[in-house]
Amino acid sequence: MGWWENQHGNQLRISGTATFAFGLLTTMSAAQLMFLQDNADFAEYTGVAIVLIVIGAIGLAVSAPAFINLSARAKTLETIKTIKSTSELRKMKPDGDEAARILGGGHQEAWDAFLQEKGLKKR
Repeated sequence: MGWWENQHGNQLRISGTATFAFGLLTTMSAAQLMFLQDNADFAEYTGVAIVLIVIGAIGLAVSAPAFINLSARAKTLETIKTIKSTSELRKMKPDGDEAARILGGGHQEAWDAFLQEKGLKKR
């Protein structure tokens, strides 16, 4: 197993933090290139900004898809939890089971508790 698989249960938090950090890095570097490179005080940072914007773009290309996928699964769980109809819950249960399994950690525990509360899972 790789490092990412060993982080099961923490993947949403890690990918969200990485996406935010790389997005901020890319935005700040782009701001330097767009607005500050002509300023005499900041002209020396143009080369560094080009390198950092490339690093930020690569980081976003890696972290953003994972974050979007995991975030959508977390939203799926939250949406299913708002359903009141037991028959609708039974229909959506496989989707919730898969999302909770993939997210792991606290999401899995909360999903299991929700199912027990609704009488859809035995202890």
